Amino acid sequence: MAFLLPALALAVAGSTLAAPDLLQPGLYALQPDAHLLATPATPAAGETYQQRYEHAVPAAARVRYAFVSRDPQAQLNKLVFVTDAAYRYDINSANLLCPAYAFPDWNAHSDAQPYCRTNIGANDREAALDWTATAFSVRWADRKQLQGTVQVPPQRAPTAEEAGACAIADVCAADAYGRHINQYEVVHYSDRFTLQQPREYLDVLHVDRALPLHAQASDAGSVATIAAGSYLAVLQRTPAWYQVEQIDPDGSAVRGWIDRDAMSTVTWVAQAAAPPEATFRVGVERDEDGVRLTAIEVLDARTGQRRQVLRDFEADPVGDADALLQVVDVNFDGHPDLLAPGMSGGAGPNSTTNVFLFDPASGTFVHDATLSDLPQLSINAQDRSITSASRGGCCSHASETYRYRDGALQRVGSWEESLSADGEHVETTRGTWRNGRMQYRTTRVRATPDGP
Repeated sequence: MAFLLPALALAVAGSTLAAPDLLQPGLYALQPDAHLLATPATPAAGETYQQRYEHAVPAAARVRYAFVSRDPQAQLNKLVFVTDAAYRYDINSANLLCPAYAFPDWNAHSDAQPYCRTNIGANDREAALDWTATAFSVRWADRKQLQGTVQVPPQRAPTAEEAGACAIADVCAADAYGRHINQYEVVHYSDRFTLQQPREYLDVLHVDRALPLHAQASDAGSVATIAAGSYLAVLQRTPAWYQVEQIDPDGSAVRGWIDRDAMSTVTWVAQAAAPPEATFRVGVERDEDGVRLTAIEVLDARTGQRRQVLRDFEADPVGDADALLQVVDVNFDGHPDLLAPGMSGGAGPNSTTNVFLFDPASGTFVHDATLSDLPQLSINAQDRSITSASRGGCCSHASETYRYRDGALQRVGSWEESLSADGEHVETTRGTWRNGRMQYRTTRVRATPDGP
């Protein structure tokens, strides 16, 4: 008796060849009878199908709603099915539906990021998603089960040619030799969700500990307690607070604020670098790869009170947490700025530095994305310039020079050297800012045996 194991896929009416735009964020409602509209399977030759239509969402999950966040910068949706509190996801049971998915191109799963990936490989028990802007549907692979076989008797005697073909090539005319028809039951599993209430959810948080939910972004009392293991829709994010909504199984929402310090498991380490009026501590997490910088705390030098906390920047693990910060006047405005480790650049030298420029108007440090993306950053106080260097392989090197003009960062010079495609010459291109624009000149010399 044939039986196909169910394989999860999320599908929406529309093309499966190219992913559409991301799902709009908000609350989605299950359409109760949409599973009855699944496309029936076409029987193969010699088969008949009795077709049945069932819900895809496991009954134990008791799902009526789902919510979706959208991060346009990362091109990422996170989708959470609002399951019954007793539902337990188990890929080896009927409860194969994962409570939360991230897509497209999600390929990470951990206790800290418990979002299931879409089917990017051959494992048909992983989710495969297809969606429109305002709807998605859930389906499992059809289950096809043999119910029986009907024998159809021959209608006439075979001809001599048919007898030879049947004996030699096993090609036997059906009306001369009879045939059998396999009868199958085919069960279709699908459910459809449509957007009910658009909401600007920019992310989804999974909390692994019970947390107080505050009415405002302050520690003044709490309005509820978020249970450990909950998924929360994020409406706003600051370095110190998340504004979130918790969606209940009936679709209602409780809104409030979560203190990010309460979610954090970081260790705070004092830093020696400090401007006259402040001191710094770094928040680090330790794992098998080393020490990872996840937060920076700015403290008042006189009172020790927190003035600012910085989060949501990228940094690779480092070896030691005692001296991670540097105080440098990066933009040469007379105010000390802050430098912190960034990305290591992998095996190459193209490491970056997180740059936080001091804003005198607000009295706070502000992350500068442009400077933080420049590899091998170097600040030259003598000529008030900033340089960046990079390597594109064994035979390609480059650098750029910047200056601040009227408060804006301006590229004023560049240099690039590489080996020609034929390996015979070294090509050098220099760029210089002249007459309001960059002008370039390339020279070419024969390569020496040692290379450039």
